[in-house]
Amino acid sequence: MKYGVLVPHFGQHCTVDRVVAGAKRIEELGFDTLWVRDHLIWKPHGMEGTERTFLDGFLTLAAMAAVTKRIALGTAVLIPIRWPLNVAQCFGTLSFLGGGRLIHAGFGIGSNPKELGGAGFDAADREPIFIETIEICRQAWSNGTVNFHGAHFDVDDVTLAPMPTSEMITWYGGSTRAAVRRSVQYCDGWLPGRFPFTSFDARIKYMRELDEAAGKTTRIGAIPLMFLDEKSRDSARSKIDVAALAHSSEGSTQWIKPSSGDFKTIEDLAGLLIVGNIDECFEEIAKFAARGVDEMVFDVRLQFDRYEEIIEEIGSALLPKLRKL
Repeated sequence: MKYGVLVPHFGQHCTVDRVVAGAKRIEELGFDTLWVRDHLIWKPHGMEGTERTFLDGFLTLAAMAAVTKRIALGTAVLIPIRWPLNVAQCFGTLSFLGGGRLIHAGFGIGSNPKELGGAGFDAADREPIFIETIEICRQAWSNGTVNFHGAHFDVDDVTLAPMPTSEMITWYGGSTRAAVRRSVQYCDGWLPGRFPFTSFDARIKYMRELDEAAGKTTRIGAIPLMFLDEKSRDSARSKIDVAALAHSSEGSTQWIKPSSGDFKTIEDLAGLLIVGNIDECFEEIAKFAARGVDEMVFDVRLQFDRYEEIIEEIGSALLPKLRKL
């Protein structure tokens, strides 16, 4: 597995130092990827406080690329609020400014109609907008010229330069069966957000069935929440609001419930939440490796108030153990 970090470019704990200097330190610690989210109109979940600061993902990646040399860059995930040529150009620019490092181009269709409306699009068209965006980007990245005539976008013999000089890995974000179908049909990988193993396993099984029919092997990513406690999982229990996390995702209504009938304990949230000391977190992450996960993104937003300390602990104590998986 490769290991990345979702950076704190949103919420009350977002600072320039945490984004920029933090990116440099993450690279020094040996992580593989820096990841950002994407919103135009952002409403924080309860676990994220009430501060509505949200830095643009592309600009954030560019700022971090300027102070790093090796680490890959990724979007988890872009929503359809930009014209496709602009998306293709932004990724090409990142590749150029980043010295040709690997780019993870994650896409989704979003869940807030106001965001698409605010960008001048109709929310009812979000899936075809995503599909046409992917096709336009692929043309731009593969030969630098786009000729595309779709239902929503019309591009006639447009040249974009520079072309990406690095590998572009496309991902689709979402936790539903429809998200899995889009991942297999249009992208290189599937990158769901926080997601319990009860549903994760069922979706992987479905994805492999689609892969077999399509003659491909779709990459798997995971972005579980992580809560690192120096003592143990038991020590962390009083700090975790299980009920809130059980309904913290837009896709939670479609999650497969555990045998208990609901998500009542930390154990019920396995896969969605990695919690405990270094050894306990290692054991939980090993379960992702056993499921064939290719990209693990550490989401430590529950501890953004201790961001630097948590990243140091993961990088110095946990990451070396994980490299041996």
